[in-house]
Amino acid sequence: MMRAILGGTFDPIHWGHLRPALAVSAHIEAQHLHLMPSAQPPHRSYPGATAEQRLAMAELAASELVNCSADGWELQQQRKSYTQLTLQQLHQRWPNDTLVFLLGEDAFAGLQSWFNWQQLLDHAHFVVMRRPHAQNKFSPALQQWLTQVQVDSVSALHQNTHGHVYLAETPAVNISATAIRQAIQANQPWQHWVPPSVADYIQTEELYR
Repeated sequence: MMRAILGGTFDPIHWGHLRPALAVSAHIEAQHLHLMPSAQPPHRSYPGATAEQRLAMAELAASELVNCSADGWELQQQRKSYTQLTLQQLHQRWPNDTLVFLLGEDAFAGLQSWFNWQQLLDHAHFVVMRRPHAQNKFSPALQQWLTQVQVDSVSALHQNTHGHVYLAETPAVNISATAIRQAIQANQPWQHWVPPSVADYIQTEELYR
């Protein structure tokens, strides 16, 4: 089985996370999409919602989608959310499956700041979700590394269980969690940016006010 994994703070989860991930998962023919909220993002301050609330929102979003589930595994780890360690441990959890980690092009451009970044592909593929007409420039070292691991066909992701980077064009969805939180605080419309069940949950829990 090919499992696509979308990690993130998800504070809150929204269509800007979900629509590109769904499009890419379909494109690479992944059998399942896992939404995995991060526990302690090393590069960010603590989120506004609790870990339990962020997981609950991811579960509600997943319940509205096909072949998708939310996974609280990383929230249970007593460490910061380092992707290299997460992928290593997920490989132990699913040793017979192909893991594909999804990330945006902006995040990929900063890959050299990640923990053990050159070991990230030891247990998974990376699929970079590129926005139309994006003009990210990678550092020389990252570009050199990319030339060694990049593949241009989806079939290569299925022929090997790990070790490749695939750049995928994805639909542009201009939504941010920050904009949602600000809209809630300002009593402006925001519900259309998230799945209906997530909007109901945010209102019930009175989040971000």
